[in-house]
Amino acid sequence: MAKKKIKKNTDQRPFVMAYHDFLKSGLLDHYQIVIYIYLKMFADSNNQCYPSAKKLSKLTKIGITKVKNTIKELEEKYLITKEYRKRPDGGDTSNLYTIHDYKELWKASNNEEIATVINEIEEQQMIKTLIAKGYYISKEKGLETEPTKAQYQAPQKNKNNNLVSKQNTTSQIESQDLERYTLDQIHELFDYDIMVLDYPLQQNDIDSVMSILYTAMNTTKSTIKISGENRPAMAVIGKLMKLHKESIMYAIKQFSEQTERIKNPTAYMLTILYNAPEQFNLDIQNRVSHDMGLR
Repeated sequence: MAKKKIKKNTDQRPFVMAYHDFLKSGLLDHYQIVIYIYLKMFADSNNQCYPSAKKLSKLTKIGITKVKNTIKELEEKYLITKEYRKRPDGGDTSNLYTIHDYKELWKASNNEEIATVINEIEEQQMIKTLIAKGYYISKEKGLETEPTKAQYQAPQKNKNNNLVSKQNTTSQIESQDLERYTLDQIHELFDYDIMVLDYPLQQNDIDSVMSILYTAMNTTKSTIKISGENRPAMAVIGKLMKLHKESIMYAIKQFSEQTERIKNPTAYMLTILYNAPEQFNLDIQNRVSHDMGLR
């Protein structure tokens, strides 16, 4: 008698992790809990996702206006970070959301405590990244090298929308013992020497970007403003550390192509740099798709 093959039945299906400390924290109202969980449903291994507000509204049965307002409330609580995205042709596309979900976070009682927790965790993640790059870290003094005196010159925009340095001694900022990164270290992190060799005519622009990165990455504030919204400083710094020379030059190009007058070029450039890694990758994907379509 032939043996019958027994098919193993399983009820395992895709699921979302909703931790008990999250559900019991009391930080969120009903709508915020629902939207947060649905964002987690879409999230990848990096806790990032980009569902549209329309998609979330359809799935949650919550009106689209309420969905958008709830997302804004989650941002204000620092529980998610929203990044505006554009297609290579300049049109809008769905936002990119980064979800923060740490056990220490759900013990917080207010927004300020949440921001502090996220900053501390993001700082530890950055330290691991720097150690992997070969740096030795000292908590008291920052990177274990002799600090240099770096000067920050707020960039302005000339008639061709190129970044230029403003000669103003009042904008000079001397580095201190507590600076996280010296200007030399920032140059090394972002391949400054290679960029200057490859793009000698844009050295002034590159120098201005290095100054912007130096100032942002050494901020003593708990938040940094991106696209007009305050975000946890360490989360922003961690994102800036993902930049590479190609995405930096891409950001400079994006800035120079802006035809409208820019009231605050430093803040505008910082926002472009913050979004540059994803925008650069999207642009590359679009070019590849376009080229394949022409074959």
